[in-house]
Amino acid sequence: MARRRARRRERTYLASFLAISFFLGLLLGAVLVSTWMSELPALQLADGENHTRSIMIVGIEKSTGEGMLATLKVGLIAGQGRLLINVPPWENEDTQESFFDARDAAEHWSILETGQSLEQVDVIVSLENLSEGTTIAGPSASAAMAVALVAIIHASENIEPNQVRQNAVVSASIGSTGVLMPVGGIKTKYEEVRAGGFSLFIVASTQGGRLPNYPDIQVEKVRNLHELVTREDLILIGS
Repeated sequence: MARRRARRRERTYLASFLAISFFLGLLLGAVLVSTWMSELPALQLADGENHTRSIMIVGIEKSTGEGMLATLKVGLIAGQGRLLINVPPWENEDTQESFFDARDAAEHWSILETGQSLEQVDVIVSLENLSEGTTIAGPSASAAMAVALVAIIHASENIEPNQVRQNAVVSASIGSTGVLMPVGGIKTKYEEVRAGGFSLFIVASTQGGRLPNYPDIQVEKVRNLHELVTREDLILIGS
C-alpha cells in the first residue's frame, strides 16, 4: 500500500513538473517571439501617403437570406499598427474578429515575403455600394481583405503584381497564419456571383457543398493566402 501511494505521488509530481515546464516553455516562446517582432523592420509610409485597393465580396443579407455583392475597400496609411473598421453592424463580433485575423495573416505574409511588419501603418477597412439598412455579416470577407492588403503592400513597395482582379470573388474565412477556411451559404453566394457576371469564384480547399458546373464561371479551391496571391493571374494581376 505504501509503495502504491509513493508511485501515485511520483506520478503527481511528474505531471506537475511537465505542466509547469510546458507553461514556462510557452511563456519563454512568447517572450522570444515578442522580442523578435520588435526587432523586425517595419513597413514605412510617408505622412499623407495612402494606398488603397478594392475587392468584390459576397455575403448573405441578414433579413432576407439572399446573396448580395458589395465592394470591400482597404486602405493603408502611416500609423501605429491599428485596424480601423468602418463596416456595420458594429455589434457583429464575427465580422470584427475575422478582419483582425485577415490583418494578422497579411502581416504574417509580409514578414515571410518582405521581412517587414505592419507595426507602423494603419489598415482602414470599409464597405461600399450597400443600400441603407442592408446587413451582410460573418467572416467570409476576411480572405478577400487579406488579398487586398497584400496587393497594397506590393504597391507600396513597387512590387508586381499589385492589382486585384475585378472579375473574381473570394469567399472564404482566413486564419491569422493565412490558412483559408470554409464558410456558410456557399451555394447561394455562388449563384449570386454568377448572376453578377463574374467569371471566377474562389473558395477554401476544405469548402464543402457541391457547386453546379456552369460554362461561364470557374471555381478554384485554394489552401492558403500564399497560394492565393502567388498563383499566376489567380487574383492578383499586374498593373
